[in-house]
Amino acid sequence: MFVRIETQSQQESKDRMIVCICRGASEREVRNAVGAGANCLEKLQKCGIGGDCGSCEDLLRDLMIEVAGPSNACRTCCAAESTALATA
Repeated sequence: MFVRIETQSQQESKDRMIVCICRGASEREVRNAVGAGANCLEKLQKCGIGGDCGSCEDLLRDLMIEVAGPSNACRTCCAAESTALATA
């Protein structure tokens, strides 16, 4: 098992990484929204994240699983499309 160690600049860069290009949502914004209970693509869309072109949906699902945990991530509307949820 490998432990990933990030420098402060790597963490800051990650926090500013744009995940949803259409709506300009950063990874930090996605993590905050999921942490506040938006554990589903539909809920993220209500927060102004995703829902336009769809190119960010796989990454959004992965972030939901990472932040909310596999048992708390959406298993209804998102599970049918997510291979990550099926193997979690």
